[in-house]
Amino acid sequence: MLGIRAGMNVSIHNAPSGFMEALLPLPEGAALLDSARTGLDVQVLFAGKKTEVVEKLASLSRNMAVTGAIWICFPTSLELPLAPSEEFVRLAALEMGLTDTKKLMLDPAWTALKLQRKSRPPRVELPSARA
Repeated sequence: MLGIRAGMNVSIHNAPSGFMEALLPLPEGAALLDSARTGLDVQVLFAGKKTEVVEKLASLSRNMAVTGAIWICFPTSLELPLAPSEEFVRLAALEMGLTDTKKLMLDPAWTALKLQRKSRPPRVELPSARA
């Protein structure tokens, strides 16, 4: 569902009741951790308020593996005034040098955006330095 594969380091934050049970069992070799020396491959944050996204996103980004991903899950309902919207999450991610690469409806109550580091365009010219 969230791209968790064998051997990945995974971190879950503020999960609603029932989410962990639905996620288990993890693929063989995948581990639920708070941090990892090489960074976390998949991090999932459930944020019911905009302030939670702002407060946690920088930390999640620092703990992210080079090819890792952060899933920001937010309430699907637009009726909650303090809840982050898709646009809010997208703009907060851009401030951290991240871009959204996938959107997913976890269930009727939660929507998620997958955030990854922005790819850089390839070099136009070769370096001129020689050994």
